[in-house]
Amino acid sequence: MKTLSIMLSCVVLLISAGTVDACYCGAARFAVCRRACCEPAPQQCCTVMKTCQKVVYQQKQYTCYRTCYESVFEDKTITAVKYVPETRYRQCVETVYKPVYETSEREVCYNVCKPVKYMQTVQVCSGHWETREVPCCAPKACDPCAPAVKTTQQCRVWVPEVVNKQVECVKYVNETVTKKVPCTVCKMVAEQRTLQVPYTVCKPVPYQTTIRCVKYVPKQVAYTYTRCEPQTVTVQVPVQVPVQVCCPAACN
Repeated sequence: MKTLSIMLSCVVLLISAGTVDACYCGAARFAVCRRACCEPAPQQCCTVMKTCQKVVYQQKQYTCYRTCYESVFEDKTITAVKYVPETRYRQCVETVYKPVYETSEREVCYNVCKPVKYMQTVQVCSGHWETREVPCCAPKACDPCAPAVKTTQQCRVWVPEVVNKQVECVKYVNETVTKKVPCTVCKMVAEQRTLQVPYTVCKPVPYQTTIRCVKYVPKQVAYTYTRCEPQTVTVQVPVQVPVQVCCPAACN
């Protein structure tokens, strides 16, 4: 019976939950009680905690990896080829012209002046001396003023005369003369001959050599970076809420 009474009381409280009044300080009023409130008090504020969500930024560090290449040197033996100059010969046939000298005779015509003698009659002026009696006037020896006396005197006199004379003369006549003279003639005679012509070739010669090679090896390198990320957190925020308080009277 006692348990039943308690259950009935809980049902009554649940039914009367919609008629909660502040004058009972939040408790349900009962029908058997008469409410008698005092005059309303001034409005007051109370602080209550309100749940809110807030976005905050936090710094986070991340570790990543990137690929780097590291240089690694190593000695490697390879087969290389070097070119060595080598002299070789080949036969070439060429035509050359060799001078050949020959002596021969040829006729040459030329003009000469030939002397020709002939006789010619010329007139020659000549003369001779003759002794002749030449008249002359001679004064007297004793009387120079006396007139001269004619007399003769023997004198040598040159008597000119023209004589025809045959003389020998010479004249020059042009005459064409032909004679044979020796001469040297140069003839170019073709001749075939074989020549050894040198030429140079590069002969490949293999050889072993050691070289240093560079090899790039991939390597994972770790690095960190910081990034700000938003995060939603729940916080309790104090809030001022207005409340009206009444003082209940005693129930009959």
